[in-house]
Amino acid sequence: MRMVEPMSRVVSDADRMKAVSRCQSLLREEGFREFWAAATGTRRGGGASLIMAEKGSRMVRVLVVLEKEVDLDETKQRLREAHERGETRAYVPWPLRWRLLSNLERWGLDGIAVAGW
Repeated sequence: MRMVEPMSRVVSDADRMKAVSRCQSLLREEGFREFWAAATGTRRGGGASLIMAEKGSRMVRVLVVLEKEVDLDETKQRLREAHERGETRAYVPWPLRWRLLSNLERWGLDGIAVAGW
C-alpha cells in the first residue's frame, strides 16, 4: 500500500518554496549575492528554511517562518540558535509580522529583524 502525503503538507511545501523565493528576491535587492538554504525539520512534520546570505564579509542568517510556525517552540529555538551565531532576520507573511515581533519580545530575543512578504 502506497502512502500519500496529506494535502496540507503539499500546500505547505509549495508555500515554503514561494516564501523562500520572495525572501531571496528581497535580499538580492539589498545587494546580497550568495544564498544557501537548508530545511530544518520539526516534530510536527513541517520545516523552516534557513537561508545564509552574504554581502562582502557580512553574513546574515534568515529564517523563513510560515503561519503555522510563528508560535512554535521549535521556531523560538531556531531563532535563538541563529541569533547566537550572528545577524539574524525572520521573514513571515505580512499579517503575522506583529505577532512574531511580540513573540520575540516575550522570548527575550532582542535584535532580530522581522520583515513580511
